[in-house]
Amino acid sequence: MNRLTVFSSGCLPGLPRLRLALLTMLAVLGTGCGSDPAPPPQPPSPVLVESTQSAVNVLDNETVTFHVAAKDDAQRTLGFTWEASAGVLEPALSTATSSDVRWKGPECMPAGTLVKVTVTITNGVAPATPRTFPLSVIACPVLPAIASGGTYSVVARADGTVWEWGAFGASSEERVAVPRQVPGLTDVQAVASGVLHALALRRDGTVWAWGANNFGQLGDGTYTERSVPAQVQGLRDVIALSAGLHSTLALRRDGTVWAWGGNSAGQLGDGTAEDRLTPVQVHGLPRATTVAMGWNHALAVLPDGTVRAWGTNASGELGDGRPNVEGGSRVPVLVPGLTDIVSASAGSGLSFVLHADGGVSSWGVNGFGVLGPEAQRNGAYPSRIPGVNHVTALSLGSYLAVALLEDGTVRSWGTNDHGQLGDGTYTQNAAPVQVSGLAGVRAVAAGGEHVLAVLADGSLRGWGNNRFAQLAIRPDAVDRGAPVRVLGLTEVTTVAAGPVHSLALRKDGTVWAWGSNSQGRLGLAYDRGASPAPVQVPGLAGARGVAAGTAHSLVALGDGSVMAWGANSDGQLGSASGFGTPKPTAVASLTGVSAVAAASWYSLALRQDGTVWGWGLNDGGQLGAAAALKQSTPVQVAGLTQVTAIAAGGYHTLALRQDGTVWALGDNSQGQLGDGTRTRRSVAAQVPGLTGVIAVAAGRYHSLALRQDGTVWAWGANSNGQQGDLTVVERTSPAQVVGLAGIQRIAAGDSHSLAALDGAPLVTFGWNASGQLGLGADAQGESRGRVVSVLNVRALSAGATHTFAVASDGTVWAWGANDSGQLGNGEAANSPRPIPVTLP
Repeated sequence: MNRLTVFSSGCLPGLPRLRLALLTMLAVLGTGCGSDPAPPPQPPSPVLVESTQSAVNVLDNETVTFHVAAKDDAQRTLGFTWEASAGVLEPALSTATSSDVRWKGPECMPAGTLVKVTVTITNGVAPATPRTFPLSVIACPVLPAIASGGTYSVVARADGTVWEWGAFGASSEERVAVPRQVPGLTDVQAVASGVLHALALRRDGTVWAWGANNFGQLGDGTYTERSVPAQVQGLRDVIALSAGLHSTLALRRDGTVWAWGGNSAGQLGDGTAEDRLTPVQVHGLPRATTVAMGWNHALAVLPDGTVRAWGTNASGELGDGRPNVEGGSRVPVLVPGLTDIVSASAGSGLSFVLHADGGVSSWGVNGFGVLGPEAQRNGAYPSRIPGVNHVTALSLGSYLAVALLEDGTVRSWGTNDHGQLGDGTYTQNAAPVQVSGLAGVRAVAAGGEHVLAVLADGSLRGWGNNRFAQLAIRPDAVDRGAPVRVLGLTEVTTVAAGPVHSLALRKDGTVWAWGSNSQGRLGLAYDRGASPAPVQVPGLAGARGVAAGTAHSLVALGDGSVMAWGANSDGQLGSASGFGTPKPTAVASLTGVSAVAAASWYSLALRQDGTVWGWGLNDGGQLGAAAALKQSTPVQVAGLTQVTAIAAGGYHTLALRQDGTVWALGDNSQGQLGDGTRTRRSVAAQVPGLTGVIAVAAGRYHSLALRQDGTVWAWGANSNGQQGDLTVVERTSPAQVVGLAGIQRIAAGDSHSLAALDGAPLVTFGWNASGQLGLGADAQGESRGRVVSVLNVRALSAGATHTFAVASDGTVWAWGANDSGQLGNGEAANSPRPIPVTLP
């Protein structure tokens, strides 16, 4: 074995000739004594010396030019490779040291998404040198879209309709706790809100406005306040809106900016201080990509990433270093030091901008620390807010900043006296805090002292001030320091109300239940107890109809079978066992069923062949002569054929035949069979004098029929005015309900009745002790009225003392008794006016 030993005191001491020879050899080999060979030097990467882009922000389908130049230490020819995350790159024009490329953008991009155009520069021998250019493209319209005003909220829903709630108009006296549809608006793609006025942008590029108009902020050429939207005059091809205290901005597809309304501080940017009743073009802005209107100043972001500001500068909100100058500027001026801005937001004395890298800069008044944790006084120039990164969208309230982050969470900072930071406290904070319990957020909108958020599933959340019902909960409810759901239960096709529990059938065939679970009527285990909020009934799929009795529930499935659960004391589940069950169980021997109905202690099923079958308690003869007192299995109701609809009253049955006649049987103690007598019948008999009927409804002791001509007819008990004639006179024969025409849907509760016409308020009449007429807290003594907040009803259901309506958009509204949580709002207090039902 050969071994070379190197000593620490030198190379082979004491052997000079051998040492000299080895040193010579090591020198030839290029290594030192006692060390490894030195690696060859790494060739340097290309050095970027120039990089430009012709625009940072673009509108739809616009073109941007990019240029880079680089140098190499050995003058090697450089390679340039271009890539874009969206849009189209044309072939690059490259030399040995530079490259130019044109990029054409898409029509739009998801809100908050930046396009990245990247060039990779190589010299063939060293690591590549990359350079990425960010681009902001106009956001694609996404519904629902939200806007928060000073004391109200507005949402454009997925169907293009617009809904509002809170306090409106110049006086702010009208408070709407239940979202109502804004009339006359369809095909809307965006909304905007000022302090007391609102706007909607339709897909055809027109703008519509309503609310206060004392400064001409509606743009209709008048000072007339409007509750019904009017078109803003002379505007077309609009792609974005922003509204402030009394003023409005519109961005057109050609990049021009137009303004109207109050102009005392020059915030319209037309060089004057005169209010404008119709839109005027903002001077000196040939092209903009984003606009933001504050209370009395405005901002615009230009394609090159710079920002212009105009209007008041009393708090330094123009960012040009000249605060406390009352005159401000009546035309746009450059905000210095900003070159990479992609969007802007303006508030009361506040200006915020979003950088392409996701950072935020702010300037203006620093009330409650809204400019950020390191700002000690008002800011006359833009400065970065530390710790705020990865932001995709901004919204400003009154001394409140809200930021949406890339990960779908929300941060907020500033004032918090109404819980508007959403962190579960009421403590102001100059440092951004995370809004509690929110993830997957798609958009945010801050009002004066409240905030709305749209989640990825299209549902809404709100928090903060609720004094004016701007969170769509009762205005006497406390403010919310953490997000609560707005609107709630959606995609519902029908509902059913028992005395103390409720059912809803969704479009997907699932069934949801809430209220009392005594005897398992919710389809949940006995030990689950009551549920004040909707829960899905397990084990059911493909449902097509629901019905709720006093303590049991029925579902008709798409395969024609019937499922039942709850109490079974009288055989109402179709089982002879006498025992109830909380688990949905098939009713034996029933097939081909198209509809079900349930009453106090009995059940009905309508088969596709037009026959009617019943089971359960038969003490009034309501199941027919062939049924036992307690009929535990379905039996055909004799004399009923060619039936198209059924209704179950307290102890009587109604059937509508194909020929438009109505037939009845069962208890008749208060004339509810409509045959002119009070004689009980166990064989169905025709109700005299009724033809052309298209729907029937049965209360506890009264009956309703809807005729083809839109008239409603009533008979039976009337001690609470449930026949709608403002008397308490019973009728044993049908009489027309006065004042009703064009009606399309009816329903009956124990002692109250409902009638609906598309586009008109719901009419209710009868007993109102629990608020089941929905007329408000001051109307409990009234026996007839109109529910103005419920329009376009597609389904109705009335329980003993509570009521449901399904709106055309699939949302559910409830009012009346709530002692068992049967309204589904998570509470146990009665509601005399409609409230939204919340579904997980």
